[in-house]
Amino acid sequence: MTAPTLSPTTLLPALRPATWRTHRGLSDDGFCDTVATIALSRELCATFVCGNSDVSYRGLGELDLSARQAWELAARNLITRARTPEGIRVLSRPHADGLQVAMPGAPAESWLAHPHTFTILDRHLAELLGGPVAWWWPAAGRLVAVPRADVDKQAPGEGALVEWRHGFPAAVSRHPLLATPA
Repeated sequence: MTAPTLSPTTLLPALRPATWRTHRGLSDDGFCDTVATIALSRELCATFVCGNSDVSYRGLGELDLSARQAWELAARNLITRARTPEGIRVLSRPHADGLQVAMPGAPAESWLAHPHTFTILDRHLAELLGGPVAWWWPAAGRLVAVPRADVDKQAPGEGALVEWRHGFPAAVSRHPLLATPA
């Protein structure tokens, strides 16, 4: 088996549950080393992939990139893959709870793995849904945007439920804070 080819042009972010780091093991980028990660929240982290291979810190070193540089480059690569002459292409279709989202060139949930790409996607879907959005991530390769106001009425189901907070995915509190009397 030959080692996968690492290339800056194919480097993409991947959104993972934080627990994934402890269960995943080693990278499959030819180095069999610790997978490079960036913590996004207590629940989620970003990793890096080239093709179908999870990239290690040594793999990033081979590309002459720090984790931070790789994160920025991977976000730019997402945007490049989705860019058309008209702008960034976002595919959506009706879903029982909102809109299922797909992005050209990468799994839609990878757009939640960087503040710049998450902000682009969140603003667009907030415009389509008419207000703040919550993101339901039931499984790899599937992402659904739901109106944030509807989350407290009916939870979408199993999977991660996050919202945009300062560019990062944060767990949605299913119970809004009560206003304190003045």
